[in-house]
Amino acid sequence: MSSVTKILVSAIILVNIHGHRSDTTPIIKVVARGGDHCEGPHWSSAENVLYWVDITLQRVHRLDPVTGNVTTREIGYGPVTLVVSVKDNPNLVLITSRTELYFMQWDAPPGDSALRLLTAVDLGLPDNRANDGKVDARGRLWFGTMGKEVDNEVDKDQATLYMVNEHNYFHPATKLKPVSISNGIAWSTDNKYMFYIDTPTRNIDVFDFKLETGTIRNRRTIFSFQSKNVTGYPDGMTIDNEGNLWVACYDGGKVIKIDSRSGKLVEQHKLPASKVTSVMWGGHDLSTLYVTTSRRDLTQAELEQQPDAGSVFAIEGTSCKGLPQNQFVFTNAANY
Repeated sequence: MSSVTKILVSAIILVNIHGHRSDTTPIIKVVARGGDHCEGPHWSSAENVLYWVDITLQRVHRLDPVTGNVTTREIGYGPVTLVVSVKDNPNLVLITSRTELYFMQWDAPPGDSALRLLTAVDLGLPDNRANDGKVDARGRLWFGTMGKEVDNEVDKDQATLYMVNEHNYFHPATKLKPVSISNGIAWSTDNKYMFYIDTPTRNIDVFDFKLETGTIRNRRTIFSFQSKNVTGYPDGMTIDNEGNLWVACYDGGKVIKIDSRSGKLVEQHKLPASKVTSVMWGGHDLSTLYVTTSRRDLTQAELEQQPDAGSVFAIEGTSCKGLPQNQFVFTNAANY
């Protein structure tokens, strides 16, 4: 995947909770094709590029939206599930492979020399793997794991949500246990609340969050897919600068917008791919919503109906903007 084909797709429809089309319909573009199970979009404002991973193909990608070029790093260690940039270190990223965290220099020669092991989690659970993660306003990475997966069935209550920083990387802090498939994370604009998804629950939960200590407490559900009759499963998640959550609906074929204060469903953005995996704001003014999708386990008939499944999309014209992505803070990371 060395270039980006930008194709307007007329299939996107913006629907509010009453089912009416809005006055201005956003535009969706395919910005990268050829993926299998794409996930974890991360916008680096310092580099003005979009990173994302392909879990099953064990790749990390980087898109330059100005030139349209996509560059790729092959990992080969196992499933690659998240990528975040490292503060004050251009071209250095933190990735997960299996249940391990690695620093990776983007422009290093191919092979093992590009990876530097930071830590490993879920020791004693060899069939677990890392999943989604985000960096908080203090530069700490919150990331979770998931249980053994066989034929789309995941062992429940075998995983954990961790927090790792430059001080505790030998023993990342356990923040929530047990979980089944640790997924989307977002924080309110005032950093008083942390939103969290454990996918099989089909809920979006919120914790009271204390930024100074990284403490979470008082978990409660603010949005239930089941009670709101939303199809699919909540997957990746982000937040806009007005406090609205944007949630990918895996097996639901859409991204939904939720008012995080009232818990009300505001909008549904339909995509021409059923397995929507994650979302992230990007672009020079953070008004582009990047969406990753999967083609994993689709039948031949479904693939014919969804030729762009597995692509990365960009939704423009939502009238919303995101917040700059936090970067992982690690002193002297380049020399680690």
